[in-house]
Amino acid sequence: MELRIRVIYEDGTEHSICGISRDDWSGLGDPCPECGHQEFNHFKSAGGHYGPYQSAVIERTDFWDANRPLFTRCRDCREILYQHPAFALLYPLEGDEEAVIEL
Repeated sequence: MELRIRVIYEDGTEHSICGISRDDWSGLGDPCPECGHQEFNHFKSAGGHYGPYQSAVIERTDFWDANRPLFTRCRDCREILYQHPAFALLYPLEGDEEAVIEL
């Protein structure tokens, strides 16, 4: 399944972002349906409950965990197996380049 969303900026320019979810691949435990390899580049969002404990801020792991996959690509054949539409807004892909991640 491919989902396209049209983004219209304030200046009137338009940009299309895309979400991809393959029916023939169910997750990181499955091999790539294109080449059979099992190594992937994978991005995910992570969120959780944080709070003070003694003199430090800690992440509470006993409740409210908010993790969601954003992007998965096979490291061998470079096939995109999953892409949340928001990923294109955060990390634009230029052709066959890796996602640009500025630290």
